[in-house]
Amino acid sequence: MGTKSPSVRQVVQTVKKSLRQLGDPQKAQDYQRYFKEPVTMLGVGTQPFRKVIKEQTASLKNTWTLQQAMACCDRLMQEKELELRGAGHTILGAFAKQFTLELTAPAQTWLEQRLDNWALVDGFCSNVTSPLLQTCPDFAKTLSQWSQTESLWVRRAALVTLVPFARRGEYLDQAYDLVQEHFGDSEDLMHKAMGWLLREAGKTDMKRLSRHLLKHGPAIPRTTVRYAIERFPTVEHKLLLEQTKE
Repeated sequence: MGTKSPSVRQVVQTVKKSLRQLGDPQKAQDYQRYFKEPVTMLGVGTQPFRKVIKEQTASLKNTWTLQQAMACCDRLMQEKELELRGAGHTILGAFAKQFTLELTAPAQTWLEQRLDNWALVDGFCSNVTSPLLQTCPDFAKTLSQWSQTESLWVRRAALVTLVPFARRGEYLDQAYDLVQEHFGDSEDLMHKAMGWLLREAGKTDMKRLSRHLLKHGPAIPRTTVRYAIERFPTVEHKLLLEQTKE
């Protein structure tokens, strides 16, 4: 007989104990500079964090169901420390091959209630919503709905989810449409997400990005423009900065 798979409760307790032991208050203080608002952190480095998660998911991927992974994610999402909530969506991401649209509702709930800074949201998109779109193309319709919500983090997720696809020249029409919807958004974190998405879209079609910027220039937040044109040659970069001004 094989070894019995650990329960959700056991994995949650192990992850919490392991990451808290690795915590470094000085690193937590140093990491704070990346955030405008105070964020509760343990101060765990990227490599030690990944090692803990890898150790937990190595066997779970062959024994747990998607529902167990979602339950584990939900439990860890209730914690206050950034690393513990990040562990929740990272563990869930190990089950991407099992993803279904069943994830849509809890994903929105987590974004609205438990993911409250750009780092958690962007990591969640990388681990959960982008893989969900890869597995379930119909999720693209949900992204269009999310783009219209009041929640900053749900709106940001609608854009960031598309980043790896835009980089490959996929979902470009939707990417441009969603960015355009937010020209008047007042949130700086949305301006940055818009620019990031446009920059990635430009990697496979720089001419389209240039046309888009020139067409809508004065309406586009300047932060978005600066992010979007980072990879343009120096001369064209300068021209676009000038030609998109009011």
